[in-house]
Amino acid sequence: MTTMHYCERHEMHNCADCAPPAPRSSAPISEWEGWPAAAIIVHASGKAHLPGCTHIVPVDIRPPRYGWVLAPSLGAWRRLAPSSPLRATQGNTKRVAVSRCESCDATQ
Repeated sequence: MTTMHYCERHEMHNCADCAPPAPRSSAPISEWEGWPAAAIIVHASGKAHLPGCTHIVPVDIRPPRYGWVLAPSLGAWRRLAPSSPLRATQGNTKRVAVSRCESCDATQ
Protein backbone atom coordinates (compact mmCIF):
# COMPACT_ATOMS: atom_id res chain seq x y z
CA MET A 1 0.00 0.00 0.00
CA THR A 2 1.38 3.38 -1.02
CA THR A 3 0.91 6.23 1.43
CA MET A 4 0.01 9.62 0.08
CA HIS A 5 2.02 12.40 1.58
CA TYR A 6 0.06 15.54 2.28
CA CYS A 7 1.88 18.83 1.92
CA GLU A 8 0.60 21.31 4.49
CA ARG A 9 2.50 24.14 2.84
CA HIS A 10 0.91 23.72 -0.59
CA GLU A 11 -2.29 22.03 0.61
CA MET A 12 -2.10 19.06 -1.73
CA HIS A 13 -1.21 15.37 -1.79
CA ASN A 14 2.14 14.26 -3.27
CA CYS A 15 3.45 17.78 -3.74
CA ALA A 16 6.30 17.67 -6.27
CA ASP A 17 8.25 20.22 -4.26
CA CYS A 18 7.86 18.77 -0.78
CA ALA A 19 7.03 15.05 -0.88
CA PRO A 20 9.87 12.58 -0.41
CA PRO A 21 10.98 11.34 -3.82
CA ALA A 22 9.73 7.96 -4.94
CA PRO A 23 12.31 5.40 -6.07
CA ARG A 24 12.55 5.74 -9.83
CA SER A 25 15.97 4.59 -10.82
CA SER A 26 17.28 1.59 -12.63
CA ALA A 27 20.76 2.73 -11.59
CA PRO A 28 21.92 1.66 -8.15
CA ILE A 29 21.07 4.17 -5.44
CA SER A 30 24.77 4.65 -4.75
CA GLU A 31 25.24 6.10 -8.24
CA TRP A 32 22.86 8.95 -7.34
CA GLU A 33 24.47 9.71 -3.98
CA GLY A 34 25.51 13.31 -3.83
CA TRP A 35 22.57 14.51 -5.93
CA PRO A 36 19.99 16.41 -3.87
CA ALA A 37 16.49 15.01 -4.39
CA ALA A 38 15.26 18.46 -5.49
CA ALA A 39 17.97 18.91 -8.16
CA ILE A 40 16.91 19.41 -11.76
CA ILE A 41 19.19 18.10 -14.50
CA VAL A 42 19.01 19.84 -17.88
CA HIS A 43 19.81 17.91 -21.06
CA ALA A 44 21.01 19.50 -24.31
CA SER A 45 17.52 18.87 -25.77
CA GLY A 46 15.94 21.25 -23.23
CA LYS A 47 14.35 18.36 -21.33
CA ALA A 48 14.59 18.42 -17.54
CA HIS A 49 15.20 15.26 -15.51
CA LEU A 50 15.27 14.47 -11.79
CA PRO A 51 17.97 12.48 -9.99
CA GLY A 52 17.19 8.81 -10.42
CA CYS A 53 15.76 9.15 -13.94
CA THR A 54 16.05 5.89 -15.87
CA HIS A 55 16.84 7.81 -19.07
CA ILE A 56 20.19 9.07 -17.86
CA VAL A 57 23.25 7.57 -16.22
CA PRO A 58 24.72 9.61 -13.36
CA VAL A 59 28.33 9.31 -14.58
CA ASP A 60 27.30 10.86 -17.92
CA ILE A 61 25.93 14.02 -16.30
CA ARG A 62 28.64 16.51 -17.10
CA PRO A 63 29.19 19.44 -19.43
CA PRO A 64 28.80 20.13 -22.25
CA ARG A 65 25.76 17.87 -22.69
CA TYR A 66 24.23 18.62 -19.28
CA GLY A 67 23.68 21.51 -16.94
CA TRP A 68 21.90 21.36 -13.61
CA VAL A 69 20.34 23.27 -10.75
CA LEU A 70 21.11 21.73 -7.36
CA ALA A 71 18.75 23.95 -5.36
CA PRO A 72 15.90 25.13 -7.61
CA SER A 73 13.33 27.56 -6.26
CA LEU A 74 10.12 26.12 -4.85
CA GLY A 75 7.79 25.13 -7.67
CA ALA A 76 10.48 25.26 -10.36
CA TRP A 77 9.70 21.72 -11.58
CA ARG A 78 5.98 22.42 -11.97
CA ARG A 79 6.55 25.79 -13.66
CA LEU A 80 8.83 24.33 -16.35
CA ALA A 81 7.46 25.27 -19.78
CA PRO A 82 8.55 27.24 -22.84
CA SER A 83 6.98 30.27 -21.16
CA SER A 84 8.86 29.57 -17.90
CA PRO A 85 12.28 28.12 -18.78
CA LEU A 86 14.86 27.06 -16.20
CA ARG A 87 18.51 27.92 -16.84
CA ALA A 88 21.19 25.63 -15.45
CA THR A 89 23.27 27.19 -12.71
CA GLN A 90 26.06 24.58 -12.80
CA GLY A 91 27.68 22.36 -15.41
CA ASN A 92 26.86 23.81 -18.82
CA THR A 93 25.12 27.00 -17.74
CA LYS A 94 23.96 27.63 -21.30
CA ARG A 95 21.50 24.75 -20.97
CA VAL A 96 17.88 25.79 -20.56
CA ALA A 97 15.03 23.42 -19.69
CA VAL A 98 11.65 24.06 -21.29
CA SER A 99 9.96 20.69 -20.71
CA ARG A 100 9.87 17.89 -18.13
CA CYS A 101 10.80 14.25 -18.67
CA GLU A 102 7.48 12.38 -18.64
CA SER A 103 8.92 9.50 -16.61
CA CYS A 104 10.27 11.85 -13.96
CA ASP A 105 7.05 13.85 -13.95
CA ALA A 106 5.01 10.69 -13.38
CA THR A 107 6.86 10.12 -10.09
CA GLN A 108 5.87 13.53 -8.78
